[in-house]
Amino acid sequence: MIEICKALSYHSKLIIMDEPTSSLTEDECKTLFRIVERLKRDGITFIFISHKMDEIYTVADEMTVLRDGMTIDCKPVNEMPMQELISKMVGREISTFFPPRDSQCGEKLLEVRGLTKAGKFQDISFSVHRGEILGFAGLVGAGRTEIMEALFGYNPADSGDIWLKGEQVKITRPRDAINRGMVMVTEDRKLTGLFLGLSISHNMVIPNLKSYLKGIAVSNAKINRTCKEGADKFQVKMASLNQEVCHLSGGNQQKVVLARWMMLDPDIIILDEPTRGIDIGAKTQIYHLMRELAKQGKAIIMISSELPEVIGMSDNIVVMFEGKITGTLSGDGATQDEIMRYAENVG
Repeated sequence: MIEICKALSYHSKLIIMDEPTSSLTEDECKTLFRIVERLKRDGITFIFISHKMDEIYTVADEMTVLRDGMTIDCKPVNEMPMQELISKMVGREISTFFPPRDSQCGEKLLEVRGLTKAGKFQDISFSVHRGEILGFAGLVGAGRTEIMEALFGYNPADSGDIWLKGEQVKITRPRDAINRGMVMVTEDRKLTGLFLGLSISHNMVIPNLKSYLKGIAVSNAKINRTCKEGADKFQVKMASLNQEVCHLSGGNQQKVVLARWMMLDPDIIILDEPTRGIDIGAKTQIYHLMRELAKQGKAIIMISSELPEVIGMSDNIVVMFEGKITGTLSGDGATQDEIMRYAENVG
């Protein structure tokens, strides 16, 4: 919001907003849209970049669709139905965003009891099973990311117990979690997920570089072979494996992060905002990948601020408010209104 105020302070005639709502709550988004509408009436022009379809239809007068660096179409918003927009963005028809819930829950892989960190979250208890996608919903600042960082050992909790496959464990650093089959795709891929100045292949193999050693040297042939398999599986669009990862699109960067961790064959996968800032085609691919991993018996914990994504992908949903769990819902039949009541701790 401060960034937006700064832009307005220059008395600009043209303001470019690139994913301005990615870290805003629903009420803050409404405030932003009211400000944009008021400034439009005052003659200020906006270029509004967003991967959220509902925002485009709320705030825009005209839309330009881009795909692979080319303009696909440009027309008034009221002349392009959403399904047509999606097809033009992706380059093909998409019948549904979310794959069916056809995985079966098995043994309990992770159980958390009374996890607490002063000032962040308190008395957090939940479990996740093989084949389950457990969604975490809540407003920005509810403590969801902090819990996952504690589980992964990045910022350990003050107290509480963590059980993996029935064994109580102590995780004090990310390597402890990785060694026990738990990985985490962080919320900000550019800040904490990727080494932007390194190649795609180096980004993929960095967590397990020792397995590519041949004597005292690294086997580049093995790295290239393994990374090509990972890039092909995740359909990463790239010039070569030697390309610096900073030059990829957001969706392809996210695929590189996912490929990195899946190459370790983990049992538990934590995904923090897995589709933030990526196009709808990449979103659909990631959704199908998540469901496929669940069918393979992986346990997935997903944090998302997009309620349709939480409802469409989760088998069960944990809702948080100010560091506490306020509700646990079944993904089948949950509604946005119901989630928001728990997320705002009302009713």
